[in-house]
Amino acid sequence: MLQNFRIEIKWAIIYTIAYTLWMYFESKMGWHDSKVLLEPLYNLLFLPISIFLIGLALFDKKRNHYKNEMDWKKGFTSGIILSVLITVLNPVALYITHHYISPGFFDNAINASVAEGLSLEKATARYNLNTAISNSVFDRLSFGVVISAVVSYFIRTKNN
Repeated sequence: MLQNFRIEIKWAIIYTIAYTLWMYFESKMGWHDSKVLLEPLYNLLFLPISIFLIGLALFDKKRNHYKNEMDWKKGFTSGIILSVLITVLNPVALYITHHYISPGFFDNAINASVAEGLSLEKATARYNLNTAISNSVFDRLSFGVVISAVVSYFIRTKNN
């Protein structure tokens, strides 16, 4: 059974590595320091990369698993599986980000939020690893499913 999902597993790992590298890029751009409150907007810049990677994964599935004969449902199913695997792996990327790449991220976000008028209690509740992981579950699944649905439509085998 694992053999049926090897392509999705491979691309979930590639996606997780790419996202971790993106987090490194964000930190080097100062988006985890002085511009920390804008980081969620900057993080949306990863969306085209997500679309590209999910597209490559589905092309790979179509070419190497389905022998270039993949309908929308098969592509979408593969995309959902890929999205779930990315969601499962995302806490690893977040752990690496917040413990090694940008260990001061949450402190910076809390301090900036308090300076903007948010209470320390609310800022602390909003900016921590558990909240980040919870938010990433929703983000990865929702974006992944939508991207998979659209990409699957465009790469499906067209019947004449």
